[in-house]
Amino acid sequence: MAGTALVTGGATGMGRATAYLLAARGYRVAIDHLGSGAQAEQVAHEIGGIAYEADVADIGAVDALVGAVESDLGPIDVAVACAGFDVDVALAEVTEDLWHRSLAVMLGGCANVIASVGPRMRARRRGSIVGISSELALLGDENHVPYVTAKSAMIGLVRSIAREYGPDQVRVNIVCPGPTDTAMLTQRWRGEDYRNSIALNRFGTPDELARAIVDVAEWTWLTGQVISPNGGVVIQ
Repeated sequence: MAGTALVTGGATGMGRATAYLLAARGYRVAIDHLGSGAQAEQVAHEIGGIAYEADVADIGAVDALVGAVESDLGPIDVAVACAGFDVDVALAEVTEDLWHRSLAVMLGGCANVIASVGPRMRARRRGSIVGISSELALLGDENHVPYVTAKSAMIGLVRSIAREYGPDQVRVNIVCPGPTDTAMLTQRWRGEDYRNSIALNRFGTPDELARAIVDVAEWTWLTGQVISPNGGVVIQ
């Protein structure tokens, strides 16, 4: 299926691993970042891709990003909305700015990617969009309320858009990774008690999650689905 792929949040963690795997599978890869220039340029250099800087919370910036990618690398066949951040904070300590930024980057960022690349894919009658949520969207967590709220809302967004875009053969799915050994896995999650709550008794690796993300992107009869590779934190 190889063609052109865009990965937002592609400079680090799961996004970085996904960019590498997409390149290994033959895609021309565009990496979007915000403030991670050196890391993004290194990834782009190593995979023969191009790094761009755009704030996914800004629809104008995302429109410009998508236009630049398609001009430089060709029509986008796969878009992975992986940009995000987390703050370990109880609800009583959440500021208005944190609420707004969490929703703008994760929910809004995913929506902006869909809104920008989706019409182009629909016109071509092909394409795959994958939003990256979290297993916490399936469980809830008292110390990550803005993050969990935004990630949960992404599920409703993707399910709704999958119904809208389906007749035009554009697939839209969401991956809810479990605890993965990246910089976002805070020290609170790294304790033995939490690891023991995982059926496989270990954290996932970015490469394992990248395989799930790319497989979902390439699965041609899958849309509107929530796929959660999580090592058995959630069993349903």
